[in-house]
Amino acid sequence: MSAPGSRRAGFTLVELVLVVVIVSILAGLAIPNFQNVVTKARAADLLGRIDVVEVAVQSYLGDNNSWPAETGAGVVPTGLINYLPENFSFTGEEFQLDWENGGGLIGVGIVTDNELLGNALVDLAGAGRWFVSGNRYVFILETG
Repeated sequence: MSAPGSRRAGFTLVELVLVVVIVSILAGLAIPNFQNVVTKARAADLLGRIDVVEVAVQSYLGDNNSWPAETGAGVVPTGLINYLPENFSFTGEEFQLDWENGGGLIGVGIVTDNELLGNALVDLAGAGRWFVSGNRYVFILETG
């Protein structure tokens, strides 16, 4: 039994519930923001990959006086492998790169089912150089 006038150590149930509620509210605010930051970081990584492909394609064009031939999504165009960094891949966790050379359009396409990632790409690079159709986002290098 406690001595009169002494206070019991510890937290009450009300205090614990209040702390849990506050932490839950803060987590609810932080998690969507974290997901947004991760998506923007993935978009920035993809823009870096597009730049790598653009430099490789320009080097190919200078050496061969023509653009690389059209390929499917996730496939490195024939002859371009020698201009890309070692182990560079046209496939990733949520995307595939796609070299576009047809229909008067030269560009690097990104095929992704993640609409947030696609929209983040367009937002990051500016809407003026993009052609968007469904789950395909094409960064236009040249039109003809």
